[in-house]
Amino acid sequence: MGIFERRHQPRLLRTQKVSYSDLYFILRLSRGDLTLRPIFIAASVELGNSTTKSILTATDLKSGRTYILDKAVKMTREALSPRDSFCHTISSVELSEVSIAELVKTTLQECASSVGITVPDLHFVVRSTGVTACFSRIEEVEGVIKALAKGCMLAGVPPRKMISPMTIENISPDLRKFSRMEKTYFDGAVTGNIPPGGDSVVGNEMEGELVTAGLKEAAKWVDVDYRNPVLSLDFGTTLAGRITDDGLPYARVTGSFCGLAGAIHDAVVSKVVKVDFPSVFDLQKKSIMGRRRIKKEVVKGYAEDILGHVQIEKVKNGTRVGGVPVNVEAAKKNGVVLIGVDAGYNLSNLPEIADIGAELVKEEGEQYIIPVIDELSACIVEELVGIAKEEGLLLHDTKIGVTGRAGITGKKAEIILDKLSKLFVRNMDKEVIFADDALSRGASVLGRCMHQFGTPENPIGGVQSHGCVYGKRKKEQKK
Repeated sequence: MGIFERRHQPRLLRTQKVSYSDLYFILRLSRGDLTLRPIFIAASVELGNSTTKSILTATDLKSGRTYILDKAVKMTREALSPRDSFCHTISSVELSEVSIAELVKTTLQECASSVGITVPDLHFVVRSTGVTACFSRIEEVEGVIKALAKGCMLAGVPPRKMISPMTIENISPDLRKFSRMEKTYFDGAVTGNIPPGGDSVVGNEMEGELVTAGLKEAAKWVDVDYRNPVLSLDFGTTLAGRITDDGLPYARVTGSFCGLAGAIHDAVVSKVVKVDFPSVFDLQKKSIMGRRRIKKEVVKGYAEDILGHVQIEKVKNGTRVGGVPVNVEAAKKNGVVLIGVDAGYNLSNLPEIADIGAELVKEEGEQYIIPVIDELSACIVEELVGIAKEEGLLLHDTKIGVTGRAGITGKKAEIILDKLSKLFVRNMDKEVIFADDALSRGASVLGRCMHQFGTPENPIGGVQSHGCVYGKRKKEQKK
């Protein structure tokens, strides 16, 4: 048996919710004593093209580990508001400032209530969005961020809990002793990565930053040193992610991903499910659990047909990739290689992909949809990583992280590992991690960085096999 024929064992972290009351008991056991150190409670509010989420996390400021308390998930199409719309999703769901704010308010309040706390109990809230399809310029995305802020404030979040604290007095009294704010300051670096300077490179820049940080935290749970250099991929409806080098004290972003991800899968099922603004979420499990044996040649054939309508390439020009605004000149100035995924030119081939999905169901049955989608995701990951490799962006110890519904569900992780192992001609099981909700974990990490809640004994930033970069940061900031 060859090394690529054996079953792969993905390092996959799936979210396991921990009740607020049980968390104290867990922390007592993990520490081996009865002391209760304060925990940092953060909320991630994400307006996505398919779903809108509010996820509450609690971070043990001693170990640096983040626990998911609960999450509320709603379909973004619930905020449909054609009359006063100023933006729309990839699938053309029109949204207004009021409808976004109301959906965010409801989602955040529902999540806090299910945890058993009030919104004012939160220490920090991070807002992010992948809704960029209607904008021609990256700057226009700010309007969505403002609508998210309005929703958070309607839910009871004060503005000061959505920005970096200016002084130690702006931090909750029970957490102040854990902050190093009087010795260092937040300079924009998150988990040892300094963002590109000047103008943003892609419209969903913040998502790329958050998922990279979240994957670094998630790696602590699966025993992988996922510090710089890394390659992170977020396969939501749209694609986000970054590639970093191994610089100290701060690594530089050398690559950025943009364009389509789950939107391609949604197109596959768009003529199969009978709802407005359909997505893979609308597939009924009973309709895809067929008893007939799945034929690999059929799966690969249809995946190849779909990929024939997809472009995966280095972005050299243009202002938009798969609905996502990009700034090619800013990327060049910062030495960042843009790698994008599109269906035709700015979504133009999505109808053809929908036709292939309809043909697949008619000819082979609905039980083939998920296997084809799994193969499709793995092929896209393989191509993206392959381009990064060809561009010389991967170092000998670059770790790879994948998150998002279009990258970790089904059998995607196993197939991705198989393809990457063949690409690098070695088993990649210990060099690739998969994590659910990396963006929300990244929101918690961002909050910690802004508050200077570091854990030198268990660092997230820095370079693999090295210690904490706290001392180097202090020296850098004194220059």
